[in-house]
Amino acid sequence: MKSSLGNALQRLEQRFKLMTFITTMVPTMGALGLQFVTFAITARGLGVEQFGRYTALLAVVGIGVELAGLGGADVLVRAVARDKTRFHAYYGNMLVLLGASLPVVVALGVAVVAGVMQSALSVLMIVVALCAEIAVSRMSASLELVMVAHGHTARAGWVRMTTVVVRLLLAFGYFVLCDMRDLDNWIWLVLAQSTAVTLLYVWLGARMYGAPVWRPLPHEVSSGVLFCITQSARSMQSNLDRIVLSRYADEAVVGLYGAASRFLQLGQFPLQVVTRIVYPKYFVHGAQGIAASRRYALSVTPALLGVGVLSGLGVAAAALLAPHVLGREYDGSVALTVALALSLPLMALQYPAADALTGAGRQGLRAGIYSLSSVGFGFVLLAGVRLGGTHGLVAGFLCGHLLLALVLWATAFYCKDAPKP
Repeated sequence: MKSSLGNALQRLEQRFKLMTFITTMVPTMGALGLQFVTFAITARGLGVEQFGRYTALLAVVGIGVELAGLGGADVLVRAVARDKTRFHAYYGNMLVLLGASLPVVVALGVAVVAGVMQSALSVLMIVVALCAEIAVSRMSASLELVMVAHGHTARAGWVRMTTVVVRLLLAFGYFVLCDMRDLDNWIWLVLAQSTAVTLLYVWLGARMYGAPVWRPLPHEVSSGVLFCITQSARSMQSNLDRIVLSRYADEAVVGLYGAASRFLQLGQFPLQVVTRIVYPKYFVHGAQGIAASRRYALSVTPALLGVGVLSGLGVAAAALLAPHVLGREYDGSVALTVALALSLPLMALQYPAADALTGAGRQGLRAGIYSLSSVGFGFVLLAGVRLGGTHGLVAGFLCGHLLLALVLWATAFYCKDAPKP
């Protein structure tokens, strides 16, 4: 009798997990399709050279989004997953850190875009673009994490959908209805849209879960910085290639590679969804030590790897559409996209091992690995582009992700729980 009841409860739990995954994936896959349309409209409207200029700047945005907020959203997830009554204090801490860090992150981004990358954009346009894109992306991702921390993963998917739909309507109005092509005017329009959406999300988080307590939590700063370092280092591995390429190639080549990279970023969404569903559970298992956290990581790895393989196949298939959707000037992006799609299964293997370390309280170790790997990643990419041009850059990109997956899993198995007194 007990056995039958246990089996019934296990089937019910599995069914619940499946329904959670489906209800989360529906809005996310919808957002994925709409973001592809937005990307296509923007790339076609700007043309390959202006898009090359813009996509190089967006690579810096991808890193800046993870630096902004100093890990306040990740600290919130850890705290609220264990005790939801702590939301008010941690939401306020997250918003204060975001407001304080954004100007510094933008200043660093300007130094990279104008100095290292030598962008043709004016300094004013670089500042405006970085402020707009980083603010809305950080707040959108943070609100998703707030909802995930409360167990509302499907609701978090609809936040992403809303963010994408608003940008799609803006791109359709500017490039299609108004038939405008100027990059500077587009950046100003994005600033207005981003400001409105960011403020809406701040209000929505408070409206749904409670008003923030507007003060930082000094005792959580170090933990947040460790999360920040880890996420920023991971983002560097996804964006550093365009930063390096923009220094050594003309805008047309960067535009082609940027188009391929955007296809790859779309393919990462399903991985992010699955990871966010299981992420809070690492802290639950990790409370029992690294062995328990590692066992949970091993249990979810096959699902993540499967999603990574399917995402890679989807990106490779979608690459064939590039010349038809973006225009014939993007023909050269097809082969690049297919090659980059091979990195998605490698990325899928990284998440479980890395999150197992975080869940067991080894965030400092994870941050150290990602920090060192981001430096090594940069050298690998630089060697690749200098030796083999764009194709050498792709080879370096794949090798870097394979090595990182191996290092993370080796570390997860090497770590041992401290002996009990």
